[in-house]
Amino acid sequence: MSEKKDQRIPVMMSTDEVDAIDAWRRKQQDLPSRSEAIRRLVEIGLKSKK
Repeated sequence: MSEKKDQRIPVMMSTDEVDAIDAWRRKQQDLPSRSEAIRRLVEIGLKSKK
């Protein structure tokens, strides 16, 4: 069985979406990178679906 590898997923976002992500990440104690903020927000969204 092959091992799964991390994947890069390019995505386009509006200026408003990027601004909202940046505002959210500035509220985090550890000030995550934009990429890390997006990963965390996706995880939060996926968990909320359960």
